[in-house]
Amino acid sequence: MIAPVFPLPNVVLFPKTILPLHIFEERYRVMTREALSGDRRIIMVLLREGWEADYDNNPAVHDVACLGHIETFRELDDGKFDIVLSGVRRVLLERAIQHSPYRLAQVRPLEELLCDDQAAEVIRRRNHLAGLFTRFTELATAGKYRAVELMPQLNFEALVNMVASTLNLPAKEKQVLLEMDDLTQRCDVLIPFLKRQLEAMIVVRNFEHIKPEDPNKN
Repeated sequence: MIAPVFPLPNVVLFPKTILPLHIFEERYRVMTREALSGDRRIIMVLLREGWEADYDNNPAVHDVACLGHIETFRELDDGKFDIVLSGVRRVLLERAIQHSPYRLAQVRPLEELLCDDQAAEVIRRRNHLAGLFTRFTELATAGKYRAVELMPQLNFEALVNMVASTLNLPAKEKQVLLEMDDLTQRCDVLIPFLKRQLEAMIVVRNFEHIKPEDPNKN
């Protein structure tokens, strides 16, 4: 499979998640127009460290990426785009292809290790992760968003990847998660991250009512 490559320094797309993007660079406006006139597929890939020195050309990228599909788009008056990209599947970048003004790459699909959603260990992990994530989203949105209503619609893969996409983790940590072939391993790594972020949010909520004294009254 050959598809256009959209490299970014701080974004990792996971399968079965969605990602809103604002396309403003001229070369990627061209990429978006051409993708929209074709199969709407774009490879989202993370730039490797040190990309700043060669950003205008073709800085190095990670080998494992995610193939995305443009679900919706809006072309703005100035030629920029707002798009929503959905993650289709993980891919391995095998070969760069000469193309201008943006990159093309030949990729090979990467398979997730088979995971039985009905297996006891998967159900245990899913319930644990879903419970933590439900509490996390309720705290993060002050109760405005209730993930518990979404949980029954998600299989194990979709839940794990949604949590990986949502958590405030460095892009390099998300890249490590994306490169894991085993969903149960990805879940096991995510749970401690989620617990720590949840605990931090609970501490902040418990003390947010305490206001510093007005220094003007001293």
